[in-house]
Amino acid sequence: MPRARRPLPALAALAALAALAVLLAGGFFVHWATRPVPHGECVIAYSRITGGGIPESGPALDEIVRRGYEKAVAEGRCEPPRPRWRGWVD
Repeated sequence: MPRARRPLPALAALAALAALAVLLAGGFFVHWATRPVPHGECVIAYSRITGGGIPESGPALDEIVRRGYEKAVAEGRCEPPRPRWRGWVD
């Protein structure tokens, strides 16, 4: 008894679904690879003794750390962020 073949429209739909999955995965990979990320060692430290009223957590602390990092990059103490793929070809 011969096996029943799938109708052509079902194969076309399956191929379109597979192509969509490949395109989506490629899009996510490109998005991930091109996002700027910090490279190298860069330590930003604050102290409650010298910092004067630094909050324990929350958006205010995140803003202080972000400003400290940007200041360190501007002063040349830290490498600026760059896309991930640049590290692959260096």
